[in-house]
Amino acid sequence: MKTINFDNCIGSYDKSLFYKNDYSINCADPGALWVSKEMNEEWGGYFYIYLTGEIHNKEEVGDKISAYKCYRSKDLSTWEVIGQAQNSGCLKVEDDAWAYRFFWAPEVTYNPADKKFYIFYSAGSKLAGENTEYTANAEDQWSGLYLSIAVSDTPAGPFVMVDSKDMEGGVNLNGDVLSRFNPTINFEKKLNIGHTWSAIDVSPFWAPDGSLYIYFAKHCDKYHKGICVYGMKMKDIVTPDYSTLTKLTHASVKQVIGKAGELDAEKGEEEIREGGVNEGPFMTHHNGKYYLTYSPFGYGSREYSIMQAVSDSPLGPFNKVAREVGNPSLGINSTNDYIAGTGHHNFAYADGEIIAVYHAHKDPVEPYVPGGGFKGRVLAVDKMHFVYNEELGYDILMGNGPTTSLQPVARVTATYLNKAMNAKIVSNAVSGEKYLNDDLFTTQPFDWHKEAEFDKTAQIEISFDKAEKVKGVMVYNSADYKYAFDKVDKIVYTLADGEQVYVENVLCDEANVCREKQFMRQGGSAIAVTDELEVTKIEITVSSKYDNDNETIKISDIAVLAKRD
Repeated sequence: MKTINFDNCIGSYDKSLFYKNDYSINCADPGALWVSKEMNEEWGGYFYIYLTGEIHNKEEVGDKISAYKCYRSKDLSTWEVIGQAQNSGCLKVEDDAWAYRFFWAPEVTYNPADKKFYIFYSAGSKLAGENTEYTANAEDQWSGLYLSIAVSDTPAGPFVMVDSKDMEGGVNLNGDVLSRFNPTINFEKKLNIGHTWSAIDVSPFWAPDGSLYIYFAKHCDKYHKGICVYGMKMKDIVTPDYSTLTKLTHASVKQVIGKAGELDAEKGEEEIREGGVNEGPFMTHHNGKYYLTYSPFGYGSREYSIMQAVSDSPLGPFNKVAREVGNPSLGINSTNDYIAGTGHHNFAYADGEIIAVYHAHKDPVEPYVPGGGFKGRVLAVDKMHFVYNEELGYDILMGNGPTTSLQPVARVTATYLNKAMNAKIVSNAVSGEKYLNDDLFTTQPFDWHKEAEFDKTAQIEISFDKAEKVKGVMVYNSADYKYAFDKVDKIVYTLADGEQVYVENVLCDEANVCREKQFMRQGGSAIAVTDELEVTKIEITVSSKYDNDNETIKISDIAVLAKRD
């Protein structure tokens, strides 16, 4: 048996294998979409993201602006600015359009019926005039926040505000004329509310039956305090069914019972800790249930996270999952000092994976400068899983994150995939052996027990039905400093011809532990990347720890990156 060279990926790494949340892109309220070649041959094969904000470019285009900077990436690490409107924005904004500021929280969806891309967004309107359908006034800066829709032939734009001139009769299914002069969706007008009713964070969702819903946050204004979530069905992609408008959440209340067409809802008695904000909604369907994810407290809070509520219906009622059972789905824990404010998000779906694209605080410990100025937000991505919860009796969303450590790139564009999940595992674990290859590492206290436990030394054998071309091995650490290892002693590879080779002393990255305060930065692993090896079996030995006050070692997960078949 001979030793071979390896890279522990501390300091540098192969971007074809791993990505890392490195705070390199300033970002707020990202929308995200995986675009396949089937959707668009020319523009497919990329993840696209869309960021809050208007983009001024007066030197080149006068007073015209675009909105929503657009990027794309194949590997979740290298991002290319690709917006096709002026100055890298993707939404074209004409001088005479209704919207001119507060371009927030864009989301893009693909409509298979016409093979076009639609951006759903919120923006601030100009002040109301005689011929405007919007009613913004100078006394309330939030009075002009409306939801609207624009369309493009490509996922990068330029998106143009929808216009009904080519629709039958020149109107949508509600009989409304659509143009750039008024927002597409107008609750105060269509529901005869009698005053402004500001809305933000609109998110489209295609239900399993092909019907379309939107979800959004009711913003605070002079008539309404706090921020909560509503949902509504669409008659088609540009026509709201206002009669279905339903209140779905209220901040700091576990459940509300909303009625279609009514602005308020019956609030349950059980109170929870969320501050006065529920915003950034997103909807996911899985095994007959609907998962409404949202963010509480407000974007400036370190506890701004991805939370989940579950229902049997797309318009509720939704039950917020209790914190001790499964919330946050992705967010900080009590010792987290490496990534915080992990809220407003989208999920991008690709090759069976759910990729959470979200923003995080630029400074994870002190998000504000002395005196109150906010330091900003940055782009982050991590993977999500549906995991069965015994207490609830159904699956819930669990995040492999938040992370700032190396993680495997998205499957859809990867050359090497994690094949440990399909391997046979034999070990000397005292308990929890099944967690060694479940593709999940532990992050929150409610799942810290889901780790394999060993007495003094961990010995793990991973065998494959056929030889696999292995490039990398990742041994994920315990979430708890008391049980965490500081290196992998040895990894032995049995090759297809029977020869055995090994690597030893695979160190953990010190960036993933705080020795002084004795806590882990979850999601870290000991990594060994080698030349491609044709392997039938891998044997892993771990015996060295940070904390020697006890002899228990715990391992959260193992990933084996082997070549795609």
